[in-house]
Amino acid sequence: MIRILPVFTFVFLIQCQALINLKVPPITITNAQTAAEKQMVGEDRDLEKDGWLVSSIQSSSGGSGGNKQINASAGSDSDLQGNLLRIQYLTPEVKRYKIHGMVGEGIGGILKLNPIANTSPFYSQYENPAKKKRIEDVILLINESRKTVIEKQLEAEKKKGKKEEELSAFRSSLIDSYQKSVLTGEFYESKPGKWERM
Repeated sequence: MIRILPVFTFVFLIQCQALINLKVPPITITNAQTAAEKQMVGEDRDLEKDGWLVSSIQSSSGGSGGNKQINASAGSDSDLQGNLLRIQYLTPEVKRYKIHGMVGEGIGGILKLNPIANTSPFYSQYENPAKKKRIEDVILLINESRKTVIEKQLEAEKKKGKKEEELSAFRSSLIDSYQKSVLTGEFYESKPGKWERM
């Protein structure tokens, strides 16, 4: 009996160690939205029962680095800062719409519905009226924010004493930067009414 007790204890400890030795699966953190976030922004109507959502613009848009940059560029102008944050928050959604061919960069620095979106293989995913409305709402929000950001940046340059022609060139560069940011596979308006894929 005395010999069995140490063997039993040894086997018991090995079994306990095997149970305690847990291997944690790898975790990947992405900017993908959860079901709760999709419902919050209007993309999804079904929410899990008793679901909780803890989110902030800072955590859901890729970290605090972008917010430091926004704070630096916006200075003490809360309106400019708010519009920059709105653009930053909606950027992942806009990128998805661009990749799927639903929206594109229009002339004049504005985001537009792609008039040839029906040629996209993803078009059927967006035929739902709620999804169409969401795309229209995002376009409206982005364009409002872009307009405000451009106006605020022009005001700041004007206060620095820039001449009218310098301000005009600066405005053009801000507007052109949106079309220059078009990536391969995305649509843009090359001429009024003419859309092309990069």
